[in-house]
Parts: sequence; structure tokens; C-alpha cells
Amino acid sequence: MGPRFVTETGSGSGAVAGLLTGIQVGAALFASQLIVSDVGVGLLGLLRYGIALLLLFPLLLLRPSAPIARADWLPIILLGLGQIGMMIALLNTAVAYTSAARVALIFATLPAVSMFIDLALGRPFGGRRIGLGVALSIGGVAVLVGADAMTGGVRTNDVIGMGAAAGATLCVAVCSSLYAPFVRRYGPVKISSVAFTVSLIPLGLIAVILPSAQTPNEWTSAIWWLILAIGLSSGIGYLMWFHAIEKLPATLVTGFLALSPITAAVLSLVSLATDMTPSLLIAVAIVCGGILCFARFKERPIDRKEKHL
Repeated sequence: MGPRFVTETGSGSGAVAGLLTGIQVGAALFASQLIVSDVGVGLLGLLRYGIALLLLFPLLLLRPSAPIARADWLPIILLGLGQIGMMIALLNTAVAYTSAARVALIFATLPAVSMFIDLALGRPFGGRRIGLGVALSIGGVAVLVGADAMTGGVRTNDVIGMGAAAGATLCVAVCSSLYAPFVRRYGPVKISSVAFTVSLIPLGLIAVILPSAQTPNEWTSAIWWLILAIGLSSGIGYLMWFHAIEKLPATLVTGFLALSPITAAVLSLVSLATDMTPSLLIAVAIVCGGILCFARFKERPIDRKEKHL
């Protein structure tokens, strides 16, 4: 039987979920930058996904799905370790060394990496318009980082932070491209819960190796509230993320994360009274052009056999 197409309603809900996820990632990056030096890279990730797991636990009980097949456990666990454990450790390291806006803009290259992976796997990535959106997203990153480099604005710490952000980008791209059949088979709630659970182990080890600068008793109420907000938003964000992966090509879903630098930049301007540089303005405008290309996507072919891989 020939390929079927996602309905406009299905792709529309996936697009909305992708847009909201992009905003959530930017907000979480901004909030993490405010407290990561006090809480620590590992402990912040541990608390973040521990809270997210508690949020999903009632949903897991209320919405039972098919049990995970024995052969699927290993790839799902490995994907969870990469998608959350390694990615969050790298992102928290990134925001500890450079600005959240810069990290988010480097993260905007994610759709390009996802597109190359989808092409290598022979999967549809959305066509020329999505390819244009990917190019615009990369262009926005090049404008910001290139302008900073030419003006001497990139320090050694920034290089470390941007390198960590690039590593996180690669992790998400690979995992997003490989996650889709498992999400369709078992649902976003179960896949998110497994990913959160397995990620707690490496994040706990990082928390021991790299302890926080302050003990929890020394944290202010503002720090605790930010940790709670980051954790709850991450639980909701991953549900939206996996819903989008279920409905749309990985290249398109990751493309919506280009919204994260816009969110981080706006929050920095409003909350920290930072300056809006010309390079950041141009970069944001270019990334917005890429988002418009992604938002115009309507449907994609899905092989019926894909669900039973």
C-alpha cells in the first residue's frame, strides 16, 4: 500500500507543539543561566528532570499504553541518555560559560544536522522550503557568532560554552531522528518518562563530580522557584516535543527550536536590561524568516511500515 499523509489537523497540532517547545527551550536556557553557577550543572539537571518525572507520573497511570517490547528497551534507554542526560549536561555547561542567547542561536543549527541525518537515512525532511528554513537558521547563527568574533567579543570561556552547545545540538539531532518510531508506538508520555528516568543516573554522577557552589540550605527562595519552573516546563515541553516528532519530520520539528534564541534574547532584554546589538537584531530577523518557512509546512508522507519497525 502506498504512503499515507499526515492530515492538516495532525501536522497543525505538531507545528503548534514545535513552536511552543522552541519558546520553552529559550525560557529554560535563560532561567538556567541565572542559577547554574549557584546550583551546579549536574544538580540543576537532576532536579529539573526529577521534577519533570513527577509531573508525568500521574499521566503515565491515567494513560496506559502498550508495554515496551524487550528488543526496544536498549535503544529507548540509549536515546534517553543522549536526548536528556548528555544534552542537558552539555547545555548547562554551555550557559555556565557563555550567554543563553548565544547558546540558543548555536542550537538553532539543529535542523541542519537533523536534515543531514534524515537524508542519510533516506527519510523525507520536508522539501525545498524546509531546506531554505534550515539555511536561514544557520545564517542567523553565523551573523551573531561571526560578528562577535570580528569585534573580539568571543572569549575563551565563550568558545568552551559554544563547543558544549554544539555537542548538545548533535545529541538532539541524532536522537530526534531515531526516536520517531518509538514515540508512535508507545506514545509521548511513556517515552518521556523513560527518558527522564534514565537521565537521572548520569546527571546524579555529574552532580557528585561537579558539586554546586552553594548548599541547598543557602539557596534563596528565588532559586527554588526557578528550579521548580524549569522542571515543570521541561516536563510539559518534552510532551510537546515528542508529540511534534510523532506528527512531523525531525528536520521540521528541530527547526522550531530556532525560536529559542528569540525567547532568550527578549527575556534578557526585559529582565537583565541587556543591550540589543545590531548583530543580534539581524540574527533574530533571519531566524524568524526560517520559522516562517517551517510554519508553512502542511503534510509529509509516512510509510505505514514505519510504525512497525
